[in-house]
Amino acid sequence: MRRACLSAAFALSVLTLVACADNASTENPTGPTPAPSPSATVRAVVVSSTSTSSSTFQMGARADMSDGSSRDVTMLARWESSNPTIAPVSTAGVLTVQGSGQVEVRATYQTVTGAMSILVSGPTRPATFSIVGVAIETAPSSKVVPGVSVQVVDGPDAGKSTPTDAGGLYRFDGLQSGPLTLEARKSGYLLWRVTNLMLDRDRQIQIVLFPTPPKNADGADATARCSDGTWSWAQTRAEACAANGGIAYGVCPGPLCELNTAR
Repeated sequence: MRRACLSAAFALSVLTLVACADNASTENPTGPTPAPSPSATVRAVVVSSTSTSSSTFQMGARADMSDGSSRDVTMLARWESSNPTIAPVSTAGVLTVQGSGQVEVRATYQTVTGAMSILVSGPTRPATFSIVGVAIETAPSSKVVPGVSVQVVDGPDAGKSTPTDAGGLYRFDGLQSGPLTLEARKSGYLLWRVTNLMLDRDRQIQIVLFPTPPKNADGADATARCSDGTWSWAQTRAEACAANGGIAYGVCPGPLCELNTAR
């Protein structure tokens, strides 16, 4: 028995292959390997590899028979990868590198299995992160708001959008690292926006929506939201929401805007 190691490195550091396998074959300098006799059985299956591109390898399988002969069984063997997420192998023995890690490639022929251990390094992918959160209406309601359109409007993933579900929840996965702007819109509410949000880790962002202030019979916008959920058009703090539990927040812009500490 002889232990053999094979290594290959490719440009742009796309992939590095290191493979070790038991090799029980012997060289035959005298000519072609004779065909196995009808009664010969498989003694061992030896797996090998040849690069066909920077990310694919043609695996080979050779069956060593009990009578000393050998034969190529690459197209007859059943191929398996111990980690198809990193490097799947086709029925024809073509290994495609999609990630990085240790993979064992196995070939089975007539119940005999041979294997090769391979350390692969796939193309570097940019780090990605998630943003999750819930959309609620500001106090005094504080209820969850379904059907809000949440959108990335600036940054590497500009244009991605998702709605909030029945529980007001939203989620973005696979967002690239970097600064971004996030907006939330729904009819009946003012635009919500957060700018220059640095996405360098997974984040939880709560969306707090303010209802669009109503107008009175004269067409004037409300100046404050009262603690009982009603609206006030008073111009002074003393007058606003005096009989309605006090001011929940002042409407901005407006004469009571300085009272709004929730924004």
